[in-house]
Amino acid sequence: MADESVVKVEPVSGPTPAQQVAAHSAAQGHKYLMHFPAHPARKDDPHYVDFNAYHRKYSKTATCFIGDRVGVDHCSDGPLELHHAHVEFSLQNGVDLKALEHDYPGISDPEAVGKWIESEANFRWLCAYHHRGAAGAHTAAHADWEASQYIQGLIDPKP
Repeated sequence: MADESVVKVEPVSGPTPAQQVAAHSAAQGHKYLMHFPAHPARKDDPHYVDFNAYHRKYSKTATCFIGDRVGVDHCSDGPLELHHAHVEFSLQNGVDLKALEHDYPGISDPEAVGKWIESEANFRWLCAYHHRGAAGAHTAAHADWEASQYIQGLIDPKP
């Protein structure tokens, strides 16, 4: 007598070649207006000393955050740059503390935001290409930049 509790599962096959979309390239463009809140000049930021201290302490051993994942084949030569991963310095006075607290508990004090912005929790080391170049955190759309952490050569500087 067969065990009726066993469910027979049919193998699932992927798309046929006719159903596949061929590899392709597509130029992307993004343009929008940013609204920066008033903020202190970097030289007047009391936490800039923290940024500089972190930079000095780790710059000699740092590696590119993207290069660590997909290889350094697309990384640019030269010194690595310290990127504010979640909140840029210039945006600190516009931070919704409740929203930040949701992801980073303990950062609900307005006086603590500036220190957190200049801390390891908000930093990523990036080569110039992955920071400000075509595949850069400040250039590519976030979804594309995020995907580039896992897909080598996703973003090409020549559209």
